[in-house]
Amino acid sequence: MLYAAGYRPETTLAHYRTLMAIEFTIGVHRQDDAIYLDACRAKRNAVEYDHIGGASRSEAEELLAFVQGLRNEVLSILPEKYPDLATP
Repeated sequence: MLYAAGYRPETTLAHYRTLMAIEFTIGVHRQDDAIYLDACRAKRNAVEYDHIGGASRSEAEELLAFVQGLRNEVLSILPEKYPDLATP
């Protein structure tokens, strides 16, 4: 949604900045979700660079279910806010 709104985060901390913009691109009702996703991002970084096994299967399944719901919301918003980007 950030790109759809015409913005590009600067390269430094791009993922963090994209997540923190969720409340502005999707809505303030998703502010806590941005914090959750940033915690997942930080955990992924720790697991990737520091140690193996830092994330459980249930955490991965929880995140997958969460992002599927978020994706559905984004896809429902696109035709309303950015009809030229929505797929038929």
